[in-house]
Amino acid sequence: MDLTPEEKHRIYEEEKARLETEAKAGQASNGDTTGLPYNIASFLCYLGMWVSGIIFLVLEQKDNRIRFHAAQSIVTFSIFFMLGTMLRFVPVVGWLLAASVGIAIFILWIVLMVKAYCGECYRLPVAADLAELLLKTIKGATAKNTIAKVSVQEAPPKIRPEPAGNRAGKIVESVFAIIFGLVVLVIINFYHEYIAYYSKLDGVWIRQPLLTGEWSSWLPVANTVIVLSAIGHIFLIIYGQRLVQESIRAVIDVLTIIAIVSLFCIFPFDFHHLPFSEELASFVLQIGMVISMVVLAVMVVVRFIKLVVIMLRA
Repeated sequence: MDLTPEEKHRIYEEEKARLETEAKAGQASNGDTTGLPYNIASFLCYLGMWVSGIIFLVLEQKDNRIRFHAAQSIVTFSIFFMLGTMLRFVPVVGWLLAASVGIAIFILWIVLMVKAYCGECYRLPVAADLAELLLKTIKGATAKNTIAKVSVQEAPPKIRPEPAGNRAGKIVESVFAIIFGLVVLVIINFYHEYIAYYSKLDGVWIRQPLLTGEWSSWLPVANTVIVLSAIGHIFLIIYGQRLVQESIRAVIDVLTIIAIVSLFCIFPFDFHHLPFSEELASFVLQIGMVISMVVLAVMVVVRFIKLVVIMLRA
């Protein structure tokens, strides 16, 4: 059936009005909380680095794409900043390594902002996986907190302890950490001379210490960290509230980082007695320390985010 020009024009105008209405409705309720366009919100997640990442992770509760950008910003820049800070303590070449990290941060910052503004969900190796892990952790904490809020009508508000199974496992972990810390405390203070390379010459065992006299300058830091960590684990055994647990564990991780950084800076080791390269032994030990510091730094960031989420959802 042929339509008259008037009918065609009327149908065109009706369809045009319908499309405009749907477009406006889509902009008004585009599935996010902030009300900003996706590319602008994603861009802002990176603009203030990990600070704006935290802000958007807290504000945005609907759009998982924006939440991913926020989490990736937090993970990426917090790790790089902590790594750059720790590298400053490396003797001689520390400033050069820290400057290199700073340049890498700046380039990465520009790249992420440009790609986010263009609407691209760019995934950084490793950081993207850590960001998704962070989002899953926060989602789990939020779900548990939602259950707690629903039960408020039936019982007085309180911070729920962890499930009995998890609680028992963490108590065992804390007890083991306390015992291990005490053993280390005794060894480094009274038996550190036995940390040595042992060789047999003419049927006689010879002990050649691997620690220098600078070891004594690290002992006060190590002793303080071990004692404070043991006290922290005692509180972990006593208190089961998640807020207290995460706070104490974050403090213990920070103390451990301080101990490793100070040991890295002093480096009271002498490997010239070893049957292989002294430089290789020093390099392997230093790499191990750096990896440990980076892993602990990531754990501190994750615990900090979990603390923020727990407090905001309380």
